[in-house]
Amino acid sequence: MTESTPDFAEEAALAFLRGFWASDLDEAMRHAAPDASWVFARSLPYEREMPAREAMQRILDDMFESFDPEGFRIEHRACVSDGDTVMVEYSAHGKTRSGKPYDNDYVMSISVADGKVTSVRPHTDTLHLVQLLMDEPQQEAG
Repeated sequence: MTESTPDFAEEAALAFLRGFWASDLDEAMRHAAPDASWVFARSLPYEREMPAREAMQRILDDMFESFDPEGFRIEHRACVSDGDTVMVEYSAHGKTRSGKPYDNDYVMSISVADGKVTSVRPHTDTLHLVQLLMDEPQQEAG
């Protein structure tokens, strides 16, 4: 395994997150190793560690569907790297489908090797997330 330069690691991490934020898992995974993992906070109702694609699909199905897509936005604040570890700070703003405001801050710790994301560890206010989104009635497709 070769070490990525910090700029290259940041580029890979941000490209991965942009795909995820756009709900485009194929695009996100273009920037990830095939065995990339996603490590959830212990307070969330998921397995602690999952394959990245599976974890992102769960997030899209369980959480992103709760948002009103109109006006939802991500505000990228900072990106700092130390070797192959990248920390990305951002905020998500919008409303749930029932009209409740959603504002939450995130920090993602992302490991990168050979230009590909290998591990993602999100840090956020999970209590706020669960109370607001996972208790939200899901809209049926149709």
